Amino acid sequence: MELLSYRKNSNFGKERKLSAKSVKTMQEKTLPYTFNSFDNKKQRVLITPHGPDPVFYGVRGENVNSLLRATKILETDEKLAGYMIFKSNQGTGDHLKNEFNITNIRPYASGKITGIISDEPKIVKGGHVFFSIISDGYELRCAVYKPTGMSFVALSLIKGDKVCIGGGIRKASKNHPRILNLEFIDVINLEKNLIKSNPICKKCDKKMKSKGRNQGYQCTKCGKKLANKVILEIPRKIKKQLYNPSVSAHRHLSRPLQRIGRINRESKFDESASWFCVYEK
Repeated sequence: MELLSYRKNSNFGKERKLSAKSVKTMQEKTLPYTFNSFDNKKQRVLITPHGPDPVFYGVRGENVNSLLRATKILETDEKLAGYMIFKSNQGTGDHLKNEFNITNIRPYASGKITGIISDEPKIVKGGHVFFSIISDGYELRCAVYKPTGMSFVALSLIKGDKVCIGGGIRKASKNHPRILNLEFIDVINLEKNLIKSNPICKKCDKKMKSKGRNQGYQCTKCGKKLANKVILEIPRKIKKQLYNPSVSAHRHLSRPLQRIGRINRESKFDESASWFCVYEK
């Protein structure tokens, strides 16, 4: 549900002045029954639109009572016209229920797909990360943009990792193929990150140096020799879990972490509930 609070006609187009502190307090007091109201990392209010429309703010929540409680905590000096509560699909993740496959990956479509990372992720100018996955023999290019806050996660993936990812398809251009713009990364399985390295001298605790091609390795301090490189396992920086974008980067339908596992139940219209109110002039 979403409660939209409306402005009086005389205030249309004027700057909205809503106490950021009160929005933060409201979120703290009403969680988990409201969501995506304030971004704590960026200290940013997320409930006010930016255009000249008549809406002053919109609070998203689970039920009428939690939304009404939220409005009593918010602070503004502007006299508002009233509010109306709408039943909506915001925060449901409904747009990503579609399972992508080779037959339905079309421009502007949204959905999810499970596959294996097929190349090393690369970061480009601007902090955006690109990589590809293979699913049922089909390779799909993927993009994680810096504002999502998931660049680090994407960059930490390696070939062979299994992931379920979701987002919208961007159409191909002259310079780029069809791309899936990611809205979440669910890491299902992590490959071992193994590298070959010069051996370490156990006596001196120093890395040995190569004596030349096919001549083995030798400790420069004690002279001990070994024939081959050793295999080292590098600890992974990410875990097998769901990674969501930062709250500020959520789309309206994006399901926040607090709603993961929550069933979107059908609710009948209750005439006794305070669905709308027009304030006194």
